[in-house]
Amino acid sequence: MDVQTLISSSKWLQLHGLKRKKLSLSQILSQIGFQHRKDYVTTLGKLVASRYADGLFPQYMREQDGSVYNLTAKKELILHFVDCLMGAIELYQQRMEWLTSESRLIFGVIQERCIVVVLDFGTAAPTEFDACRDALSMVLMEQVTQIAKFNLIRAAQDLMKWQEKCASVSEHTVKSAVKWLWKLDHKTAVSHSSSAEALLEAMSETVEAVYYFAVGDVPAETKQLLLEKVSDGPCPVNTVSFNAREDETVIFLKELSHLASGRYDKEAQ
Repeated sequence: MDVQTLISSSKWLQLHGLKRKKLSLSQILSQIGFQHRKDYVTTLGKLVASRYADGLFPQYMREQDGSVYNLTAKKELILHFVDCLMGAIELYQQRMEWLTSESRLIFGVIQERCIVVVLDFGTAAPTEFDACRDALSMVLMEQVTQIAKFNLIRAAQDLMKWQEKCASVSEHTVKSAVKWLWKLDHKTAVSHSSSAEALLEAMSETVEAVYYFAVGDVPAETKQLLLEKVSDGPCPVNTVSFNAREDETVIFLKELSHLASGRYDKEAQ
């Protein structure tokens, strides 16, 4: 469906916006009437609106610039544009509902065709760890299935990778990734450099973007290292916050994504 296309909202509107469908106000007005002319009268030294159409046609004045249009269209054409606009409104509502549901609530919209997701579970409690894996499984099944290649890396003292290099997306590889995700041990040793090392490893692959999925709060020493190592990387880093307790974590992740030419996608809870 058009509403479920994995592209940014700005690109989606370029394809499905009112202007593309010739349904913007100025485009409709030009099809249902004509602009009331003004001519410069030398003796008065100003523009004066013509009066030949006064009383002949219904008129509409645009608030933006005060321009006046004489409306000449028949009822059938007006009703046609009403139907078109109602259809556009329904399409936008469907897009908004899709954007604010299921995996998009957690991860935003994956806009790239080849990605690596870095999983930083931090000090997540067992129940939180399972909630993260539920959320990531949903992302894999709903969005990753629609792209070309992907990989998963877990930030840990001993780096953990689902595959050595990005794998092509298929039903088999996505199921394999979900299975790998649920086999991860909750109690895995981490250090303050684990996150940066995982991101650097992810960026060493030929990918369009890296997604940094950070659970809970990011320690201060880790923040500094990430800023030093990741900011000038070869590809954008998009950040996703899951269950952050401190506002400073969200602020940091937004800053990191900005410095790494990426996006801060979501603040999931």
